[in-house]
Parts: sequence; C-alpha cells; structure tokens
Amino acid sequence: MTTINLPDHPVRQSRWYQIYARLARPTLDWVTVGSVSYVGIIGPWTGNAVSEGYLVQILMFATATFGIRTYEKVKGVA
Repeated sequence: MTTINLPDHPVRQSRWYQIYARLARPTLDWVTVGSVSYVGIIGPWTGNAVSEGYLVQILMFATATFGIRTYEKVKGVA
C-alpha cells in the first residue's frame, strides 16, 4: 500500500520548494484565473474579444497550470 507524504516531508523543507509554493504557484494560479475570466467573460462583454490564437494559448496555459497542481495533489506533494 502506498503512503501519502505528509506536511513534514523533507521536500517541503527545501528553500526552493518554499519559494515556489508560497509565491510562484499562487501567483500563476491567480494570473490564470484572471486571464481565463477576461477571455471568457469580460472581453466578450465589453466588446474586446481576443483572437482565437490567444484564446487557445491561454486555455492551454490554464490546463497545464492546473494539471500540474492536480498531479502534485495526487502524488501528495502539494
């Protein structure tokens, strides 16, 4: 049976993990949420819809960002 790493796992004590988990990842999450909401709601509502190229690029970024986060949660690291 596999075990899930608990919060006291040695990876969490690493300086780089602390910087990533406390600064970069939440920032990327909020940027992703903001950009997807602009592309899907705010842009079309104000009449400033973005082109399909940007739409695909933003949605792929959102998929990658939240896919990595889901993978980390499944592995028990996040």
